[in-house]
Amino acid sequence: MRRIKLELSYDGTNYSGWQTQPDVPTIQQTLETVLRRITEENIAVTGSGRTDAGVHAIKQVAAFTTASHLGPDVFKRALNGFLPSDIRIHTASEVPLEFHPIRHAIGKRYRYLIDDNRPSCPFTRNHCWVFRKPLDVETMRQAAQFLLGTHDFSSFETQGSPRETSIRTIFDVLVERLPSIGATIPPLIRIEVEADGFLYNMVRIICGTLVRFGVVGHHGRGFPEQMGNIITAVNRAAAGSTAPPQGLYLLDVFYPG
Repeated sequence: MRRIKLELSYDGTNYSGWQTQPDVPTIQQTLETVLRRITEENIAVTGSGRTDAGVHAIKQVAAFTTASHLGPDVFKRALNGFLPSDIRIHTASEVPLEFHPIRHAIGKRYRYLIDDNRPSCPFTRNHCWVFRKPLDVETMRQAAQFLLGTHDFSSFETQGSPRETSIRTIFDVLVERLPSIGATIPPLIRIEVEADGFLYNMVRIICGTLVRFGVVGHHGRGFPEQMGNIITAVNRAAAGSTAPPQGLYLLDVFYPG
């Protein structure tokens, strides 16, 4: 038996997330269907995380075990030949049989995009949060700095999620407005968060909370330092809304070495 590691990207618009579910298309199910076609084996694919419906990945990591003698490059070419165009395999490599995309990951980085322009861009509706009011990026950036470090992030976790602990360490957080690209793509807001791990919906709740700070002219947006109070509250009700899925991208997954 051999273990094959994949690095892939996908547009999640037409999928109900990563994990296989009955009667709906998912990324995992699509990969496994194609691999069965290639190898004639009943292959199970494990991903580094279960992205939700509508969420995208710039770099997702997955792995599967096979008895096939096909080389990694052959797997890459065959997968890309049969997969739909909104899923692409960028690298395939053979790894030790014990490699596990979730257990061996030491960190991840996510990106979130917001279009707060008027009029909004027609190309961003499936790939950004199209927000109806202008946002103060500097206030959002200042509030985001309070997230750095090791904290109990219960305020940023969907209630009822089965986790042994809600303590995570955020290594880096970025909030900035990107330059426009010609006359087509407006100046979007980019938020990036890198941590040793994430709770369920953690990034989307962080982004929804930052937007609450950034709404220009909103009397209740508060001062950036109030983000510290939201963290210490360890209460989901203290944070903002859960940002919609289409603005979220799994950007990178980190492993030792």
